[in-house]
Amino acid sequence: MKSDSSRLFATAIPAVMLLVQADCGIWDMEVNQTLNGWLRGNIPVYQVVVLNLCNITDGCLLGNIHMTCGDFSTSLPVDPLKFRLINFNDCLLVDGGNTYSGNVISFKYAHQGPYPMTISSVTCLPQIPPT
Repeated sequence: MKSDSSRLFATAIPAVMLLVQADCGIWDMEVNQTLNGWLRGNIPVYQVVVLNLCNITDGCLLGNIHMTCGDFSTSLPVDPLKFRLINFNDCLLVDGGNTYSGNVISFKYAHQGPYPMTISSVTCLPQIPPT
């Protein structure tokens, strides 16, 4: 009987995790990109603002946030802890760390044209409600 109980417990946990993770996703993140000025007079500087817009009652903790970014390169240094290229068209936001509901992450880059940037994947993490 002990082995049957273990089997039931092991199959119940993934179902619970799926329910928690289904409450948030890439649709809870918004990416805005605007022309912000010029570097050395001829290289456009773009500002990227990423918002966690989740409106679940206890909030959403999102982590491991990946964005599309083409072959991202910049003439203006970007803090790699905020945003960095991992592979072609795969950039990591906040070094894979977490962002809470309402958080804003922003950075600037300089390039001849804007990179198409969207959220490609996130990990939804359960939040423990305050006691």
